[in-house]
Amino acid sequence: MRILIFLGFLVLSMLVPVGLAQAQVPASAAPDLVRADVLIRSGKADEAWRLLSPHEFAQAGNADFDYLLGVAALDSGRPDRATLIFERVLAVSPNHAAARLDMARGYFALGDYARARIEFDGVLRFDPPPAARATVERYLAAIEERGREGKTRVSGYVEATLGSDSNVAGSTAQSSVFVPLFGVDFALSAASIKARDDYASVGAGAELSHGFGGGLKLVAGADFRQRVNFRLDTFDSASTDLRLGLQQDFGKNTLRLGLGANRYDLDNAAYRRIGSLNGEWRHEYDARTQVSAFAQDSRVRYVREDTRSNSVDQLLIGIGGLHLLDADGKLVVFGSLFGGRENAVQDRVDGDKRFAGVRLGLQKALRGDIDLFTSLTAQDGRYTQENLLFAGRRRDAQYDLAVGAVWRIDRDWSLRPQVTYTRVDSNFPLYDYDRYDISVTVRRDFR
Repeated sequence: MRILIFLGFLVLSMLVPVGLAQAQVPASAAPDLVRADVLIRSGKADEAWRLLSPHEFAQAGNADFDYLLGVAALDSGRPDRATLIFERVLAVSPNHAAARLDMARGYFALGDYARARIEFDGVLRFDPPPAARATVERYLAAIEERGREGKTRVSGYVEATLGSDSNVAGSTAQSSVFVPLFGVDFALSAASIKARDDYASVGAGAELSHGFGGGLKLVAGADFRQRVNFRLDTFDSASTDLRLGLQQDFGKNTLRLGLGANRYDLDNAAYRRIGSLNGEWRHEYDARTQVSAFAQDSRVRYVREDTRSNSVDQLLIGIGGLHLLDADGKLVVFGSLFGGRENAVQDRVDGDKRFAGVRLGLQKALRGDIDLFTSLTAQDGRYTQENLLFAGRRRDAQYDLAVGAVWRIDRDWSLRPQVTYTRVDSNFPLYDYDRYDISVTVRRDFR
C-alpha cells in the first residue's frame, strides 16, 4: 500500500504543471537544509518540519531534502509521514543506512514491530559504527520486551566491589566540639571521629516482570548488598531492598506506582527500616527528550535505642528530565529538582526538616562499549527546632559528586571504576565532614 501511495505521488508530480508546483513555494524560497539540520540537532524538530514541509512537493526525490524532512517528521511526532518520506529516500538511495535506521525507528513508533525488526536487521547488515549498533540493539531489546507481553520474564545480577573509604562513618574530623550551652569543648569518642578504611562488598539482585497486555506490567524485585570493612568491623553493614509495582504505558506516557521496603543492619544488628510508597509519571517529548514527575512517601524508623529519635515520616516530590545532545545518543544530559519535608516522630532534638535540592548529570559514550558518567547533587536542609546544646537551629548543605566509567566487556559482564566525594557543611560542627570513596565493581548480568 505504501509503495502504491509513493508511485501515485510520483505520477501526480509529473502530471501537475511545473508552474503550478512552483506557485506553491516561490523559487526564491529554496529550502534551507543547513538551518534545518541545525534545528534537528538542537532538538527543535517541529520547527524544522515547519521550515521544510512547504517545499515537499517541489523537492520530493531529492534524497538530502527528503532525509532531513523525514527526521524532522519523526522527531516531531509524525512517524506515519516519516516512514513514507524515508521510503522515497531508499527508493533513490537503497544503501542510505541512516534513512533505513530512522525508518526502522518510525515503524517502532507506529507499533509495527515486525517491520521495525526487518529494518533494524537491515541496518546491522551494513556493519554500522558502534554508536549506531548500540542504538539498534536497544531498539531490538525493546521490541523483544514488547513481544513478551503476557509472559513472565526474570533477570538478575551479581557484583563484587573493592574500595577505599576516607570516612567510613561519615563523621567530623574534629576530636572535640564546642557546646555553647555549657561553654566548654567536649571530647568525641573514636567511633565519632573521621576514620579511613578499605572494604569489600558483594551484591545481588533479581527482577520479575509480567505483562498483561495493553501496556500494563507487574514488576517485583529484590536487591541485597553486604559490605565488610578491613579494620573497622563495627561499621560492617548489610542492606536488603524489596519492591513491587505496576507500570502502565500510554503511548508516549508511562505511569509507575510501587511499594518499597528496606532493611539496613549495622555491625550484624538491626539498625534502620524504611517503608515507602512511590509514583512516577514519564513523558517522551520527542525521540531525544524525556520529562518526568515523581513523588515518594516514606516511613523511616531507627531501631536502636540511641538513634530511635532520628525516626521520621518523609515526603519527597520532584521533576526531572533527560536529553540526548546529539543524534547518535553519545552524549546525554539529565537532571532533577526535588524538595520535601521530614516530620520527626520520636522527638528529634532538631525537630522537623525541610529540604530542597538539584541533581545534574552527564553521560558520554566514548565508543560502543565504554561510557563515562558524572553527576552532582546539591541539597539544603533546614531544621525547625532550636537545639539547646548548640544554641541555634541546625542547617546542613550537602554536596555529592560522582565520576566514573562503565566498560561493557561483553553482553553480560561489565566493569565500573568510580570515585565519589561527599561534603557536608553544617552550622553544627558535629555534623560537618567530607568523604572520598574510590571503588571498582565487576558485575555479571543474567537476562
